[in-house]
Amino acid sequence: MRYDIFIIDDEITFNNFNEVAQNSIKNAKVTFFSDIEDLINEIEFADILVLNIDSINLFNKIRNLLRSDVYTLFIINDNSDLAKIPNSKGYDILYNPLDFDKLIYKITNFTKNINNQLLIKKEEEFSNSIINNINYPIFSIDNEHIIFSNNHFYDLLNCYSLDEIKKKYKNIKNIFEKEEDCITNLTNELLENSKSDSLKVCIKDLYDKKRFFSIQKIHLTHNNTNIIILNDISHEIEHKHELYKLLYTDNLTKLPNRAKLIEDLQNKTLKLKAVAILNINSFKEVNDFFGHRIGDSILIDVAKLMTQHIKISKSLKLYKFPSDTYCITYSKDKKEEFITLIKEIIDTIYKKVFTFEHYEIDIRISAGISFSDKNNKLITADIALQAAKKNHKDYLVFFEELDKFQEYENNILWTKKLKTAFINDNIEVFFQPIINNKTLNVDKYECLVRLKDDGKIISPFFFLDISKKSNQYTKLTRIVIEKSFKKFQNLPFEFSVNISYEDIENADFLDFIKEMLQKYNVANRVVFEILEDENVKNYNLLIDFIDEIKNLGCKVAIDDFGSGYSNFEHLLKMNVDYLKIDSSIIKNVAKDENSYKITKTIVDFAKSLNLKTIAEFVENEEIYNIIKDMGADYSQGYYFSAPLAEPNTIEFKAKKENE
Repeated sequence: MRYDIFIIDDEITFNNFNEVAQNSIKNAKVTFFSDIEDLINEIEFADILVLNIDSINLFNKIRNLLRSDVYTLFIINDNSDLAKIPNSKGYDILYNPLDFDKLIYKITNFTKNINNQLLIKKEEEFSNSIINNINYPIFSIDNEHIIFSNNHFYDLLNCYSLDEIKKKYKNIKNIFEKEEDCITNLTNELLENSKSDSLKVCIKDLYDKKRFFSIQKIHLTHNNTNIIILNDISHEIEHKHELYKLLYTDNLTKLPNRAKLIEDLQNKTLKLKAVAILNINSFKEVNDFFGHRIGDSILIDVAKLMTQHIKISKSLKLYKFPSDTYCITYSKDKKEEFITLIKEIIDTIYKKVFTFEHYEIDIRISAGISFSDKNNKLITADIALQAAKKNHKDYLVFFEELDKFQEYENNILWTKKLKTAFINDNIEVFFQPIINNKTLNVDKYECLVRLKDDGKIISPFFFLDISKKSNQYTKLTRIVIEKSFKKFQNLPFEFSVNISYEDIENADFLDFIKEMLQKYNVANRVVFEILEDENVKNYNLLIDFIDEIKNLGCKVAIDDFGSGYSNFEHLLKMNVDYLKIDSSIIKNVAKDENSYKITKTIVDFAKSLNLKTIAEFVENEEIYNIIKDMGADYSQGYYFSAPLAEPNTIEFKAKKENE
């Protein structure tokens, strides 16, 4: 850069100054002025102005014409001359007699500062240009103040400058919306949380729409500032919320569903003291006689009546189960108050005449109530409901003896049958094919436990829960694993076996698996199906187990996904290979819009994580075509085959021969 040095003097002779300046100051041009007209004509080019204090009148005439960044040096005789210098930015003084070396030093120092400032400015412009071209909102904070913002952040807030941001948002906290799992006190959280990528914020954009961002922090230690990069995750959050709605909302009444109730019952912070299950009597006959359209209208109206009764209290919550069943929870200890409420609801619905078109329909409701201290309120309320219906009562409150005798008899019977089956080696394994939806070939099998009793093959429905209660479940699992491994030892199919969290909790279970894998050499073909249910207490244990068996070469599937217990946050941390979509969803996918949406969402979600999906309970061609068109990878169900006593190796051999 060239610097124009203007010297205003008509008395002092600057001997050899021009020569000295040229040698000492790079790119300097020195011009002497004694005539004001000449000076005015050139004044716009001045960078440095040197004048004798005696020329102050001349300076006063031109000062309004000077650029704001002109550096001015006044040559004064003594300190009394300081009073003559007008208020001006960027000036300095030297004393007579003039020392040229000092003059040169001050000018040189000034030019160096200018060069440094220009360099810094260029660097800032370059950095800002790069940051503004990064397609993320970016800003930096110092304590609780925003000190920089790129254009994307300005656009997000619908602001044009930092001053406008400060004016619009009095405090940095005001920028962020209060939303679940989102922070607002940004500075505190950043200081306390080293993993900033786990933090989320919510900001309203210029269209007043809430948008969600994950945070990436870059801390600059030299000036103790944080650069914040915002990554828009709104789509992921919306996707998660939509899936949550689908999984936890009844499609007809828009009330929370059974899956949501189960989640709430597991939530210790809610402290639910009571559960009442209410069922419409003989509702199937209403549907059959009047049709499903009127039946659905009744279900909606009943939900509205119940809502009117409970909306006055925050301690009450209404749920809608499948078909014609409702549930009410209560978080107070006032038992009589809750019973009275249920009686009032039953009475209100009994007195209500439901009118649809020209039909008048009377509805009766039965209820079962449980105040059980154990973690079984839902089960015991259902027992009470069934007893109320059986005894033609409006309601019953569960008591311990209500179902004890029948339960004991059943437990004793099946415990005995299980022990006999173990002794006689009557625990059998059946094999249900899993079909590749693209090729229609049998790609794999699921190994399913059965019990042989008096020549009959018994479903696990009758004995699996009993095996858990009688501490025989672990033994049952290990028999199935060894028999399955032995069966597929010399077969080329991938196969799956079911294990539970109870198995994983067992200290020597992993050692048993390692022993079996070494004995039968099937690690590359076995899939462990794990049911992620309400019994999982330690997800770290589950995740570690999955990592262990994956390291052994095995694969992992999450069974019954979408049943209501499925935790998407945990799933993201699990290194699994398959999601098996729960049969309760698949079986209704052709006739229930909610089931269709849930299935489609799960399939899309799995694809985004590069997971394969297996649809259970594919019972007919209609279901198969729907899930295939959705993009599900595999099908399992009676449409293709019931569980078999032997894998269909003949089909495989024929297939190989034709290749």
